[in-house]
Amino acid sequence: MNPEYASNLVNRRDLKPYLNADQFEFRDSVNRVLTRHASPEYVRQCDEEKRFPEELVKVAAEQGWFGITLPEAYGGVGGYLDMAAYLEIVAYHTIALARFWNANVNMVGGALARFAPDDIKGEVLPKLAEGRAFLAFALSENGSGSDAASLTTRGVADGNDFILDGTKMWISGALQADYILTAVRTNPEAKKHDGISLFLVPKESRGLTINPIDLLGGHAIRTCEVVYDGVRVPKEMIVGGLHVGWKKLTTVLSKERIALSAMCVGGAQAAIDLARWYANDRKQFGQSIIDFQAVSHLLADMQTRVDAARLMAFRAAKLLDEGESCDVESSQAKYFASDTYVQVATDGIQIMGANGYSAEYAMQRHYREAKMFQIFGGTNQIQRNIVARALKS
Repeated sequence: MNPEYASNLVNRRDLKPYLNADQFEFRDSVNRVLTRHASPEYVRQCDEEKRFPEELVKVAAEQGWFGITLPEAYGGVGGYLDMAAYLEIVAYHTIALARFWNANVNMVGGALARFAPDDIKGEVLPKLAEGRAFLAFALSENGSGSDAASLTTRGVADGNDFILDGTKMWISGALQADYILTAVRTNPEAKKHDGISLFLVPKESRGLTINPIDLLGGHAIRTCEVVYDGVRVPKEMIVGGLHVGWKKLTTVLSKERIALSAMCVGGAQAAIDLARWYANDRKQFGQSIIDFQAVSHLLADMQTRVDAARLMAFRAAKLLDEGESCDVESSQAKYFASDTYVQVATDGIQIMGANGYSAEYAMQRHYREAKMFQIFGGTNQIQRNIVARALKS
């Protein structure tokens, strides 16, 4: 694929209202590093072998990328516009690294930074920023997907400890995690959204079992079932206070939706650029297929949708960065960008024909990975509900 395509993405003019010169330079640095270390062959190999990209994660840690958005006191740097600027470029090269970063830094790292006791912050966050400790977030269960607050995993007080029992599903990066932030019901008599607490559970805890789940895509960062069978956790590992975990969780959901939207934009742009390169290179009936109006118009629509998704993602990131409420904007960005990614990957396969469906090319991987984003982080139907409720007020 033409390397100039990535360079054009780094320096997009439409991002000038959102990013400063230093942030554009940062994007360029990320692109240069990943061009060297996240080759198409390496990314394909990790996907096909279901192998964690350990070498790439090590490079990201050495670059200091695991400190983005964390507090400076713990080795962090940058804000949420830096996050969006970073994730778009990372996802352009590799969705796997972007997903792993999001689960570690944006979700769990962000929750610990805001709500954890000082001793947990001091112990965990510096290690995370340096890539010496990794985290996962366990919320979903088989019976409480979109209705996440209906979780049934329970925590029962036992002296100075709590005993955790239950099963969590669809937990990204649990195999590599040193700690798993786990949402459990600690007051079964309370209303659904009350009586939930967050525990930072060490992975080596007795009674904790992690089982990878085979999925259609996302193979490099395995999604797992996590079983808690009498797991004993000290009450000092509660994050955000007893019985008030749900209220804490809702404050970090906008961050996740914005991160996912930026990732979808980066992945979708990579899919467009692959289709564009192929359409210029492929000859049929004596000319490049991009010269056929059916193909060129399809590419034009693909690029227009991604450009719109990009602006929605950065609009939401700017609001978040400035401390403004952005529940609606982040939901809009998430569902529009993920729907766009799926449509772009589908159209990309159509442009490339049988080659798009072949494992030799990355388009089929974009198709498989794009679908995930319509589901996790809150299904797109849930995101539309959030927007619709705002229109009623």
